[in-house]
Amino acid sequence: MDAIQMLKQEHEKAKRMFGEIEQASAEERGQLWTNLKPELKVHEQLEETALYEPVAKEVGAKDPKLSEWEEHHHDEVAELESMIQEIDELEPSDSQWLEKVKELQQTLEHHIEEEEGDIWPRIQKVWDRAKLAQAGDQMATMKPQKMQQAA
Repeated sequence: MDAIQMLKQEHEKAKRMFGEIEQASAEERGQLWTNLKPELKVHEQLEETALYEPVAKEVGAKDPKLSEWEEHHHDEVAELESMIQEIDELEPSDSQWLEKVKELQQTLEHHIEEEEGDIWPRIQKVWDRAKLAQAGDQMATMKPQKMQQAA
């Protein structure tokens, strides 16, 4: 599976997981969050290592937007990590916790729109299917190891 297909599936999974948290009882939220948090962290690591960093190095001046995206991505990930830390400091049964989770979800949805609507189509123009498949294979190999580390 190519990298972009894999990442889109990951986006859909994260959206489902956020929906489950929103619908869950206060008692269930904490466990659902424990399942979602490593998925989010590992997703960003996979994107960075297997896709954005190599694309920025390879494409560079050919597409300034892709070159700038890696730094933009770093900034957004730092913001998301800060939000995750705030969530971790609250109790899942608290309404403020759920508000923070919804805020994180909205921020992620904006990030996903940027990736799927602008960045990934640009990558598909500069990387052929073989490169995308190679990046997807790299992600598939890395994910179990990263999930174990993140848990």
